[in-house]
Amino acid sequence: MLNKILNIGTSKGKRHAVRMTNLFVVIGLPLLALNVIVQALEHNITAIEFWLVNGLVVFAYTLTLLFNWLNQNDLARAWLLTVFVLDITLASTRWFGIESFIFFHLIVIYPVAFLLWQEKPSIRNAILALISVAFFAVFYWPSDPMFPSDVEQKRSSMGLVFINCAILLSIVAKLFSIDTQRAHRHLAEQARIDPLTNILNRRELERQLDTQCESVLSMAVMLFDIDKFKHINDQYGHHTGDDALKHVVACVKQQLPEEAMFARFGGDEFCILWANCQRQHAQDLANIIVKQVAEKPCSVNDQHLAISISMGIAFETQRKDLSRLLIDADNAMYAAKRKGRNTFVTTWAQPSQAVPA
Repeated sequence: MLNKILNIGTSKGKRHAVRMTNLFVVIGLPLLALNVIVQALEHNITAIEFWLVNGLVVFAYTLTLLFNWLNQNDLARAWLLTVFVLDITLASTRWFGIESFIFFHLIVIYPVAFLLWQEKPSIRNAILALISVAFFAVFYWPSDPMFPSDVEQKRSSMGLVFINCAILLSIVAKLFSIDTQRAHRHLAEQARIDPLTNILNRRELERQLDTQCESVLSMAVMLFDIDKFKHINDQYGHHTGDDALKHVVACVKQQLPEEAMFARFGGDEFCILWANCQRQHAQDLANIIVKQVAEKPCSVNDQHLAISISMGIAFETQRKDLSRLLIDADNAMYAAKRKGRNTFVTTWAQPSQAVPA
């Protein structure tokens, strides 16, 4: 149930910010109810105005969920904080006065505003300006509250304020921690994954190889690119070129053994790194991949685009030097192109022609 409430409005909005807004409503409503009940009992409040206004405040808070449900996410966040500021200002002036210390709740808004509007400083600044006006109103409002407090009531009110602020700031701190961890994970993912094809990038492949070099017995590097890829881009557009790249990646991933690493080196160039494999197994895999790509055309705008690749394979059992292996594989790949493309060439044997599609 709680998760359903937190997910209200997350389908089109920024999921994290929307969930934070809903969470503040879920936490804020019980805190509001608790504070209203405690204050009413301590001050023996029976005034209809007090209960009516606080009922409207509760209704106003729940409207935040409605705005999120309608995918008005910015409005929902602005509404939530505006209602909170007005509620605290009213309690600090009309109901209990400045000596109740309730106005200290406004301090919570500063970190919340920065957390909810990281990318829209204009809205954040407007909210902060509203808080400044609220502080001004609290301090310069005539000190004639409807429910003045004695010493014991002031002490009780201060305790409630401390508990409320502690809870709200703890939530803010937790959400900030989640934001930070999410940003770190995103940056780490960007540093190792190619965003278009969702496979490793060259830097990550080299990093993983460095950690494995001393422990592997043999290494096969299979370097390939798409034949006449520039022609595909020029004739069909770069969007089609991107589709072709993703299509080739999908074809290759279907055939890869679990222990092999697959990376995009840039442009239309890809590399498969297979540790502890036998030469014949690497050659068999290359033949299967070349055939698979050639036999499975890429569907683009109701057209079937024929694609082929040229692959070079370098195999090493001694030095396992990636830079040397890449040079050998690159030379083999260009040898495959000179043979007419849609083929693979190895550095340890005569060129081997893939079975035609």
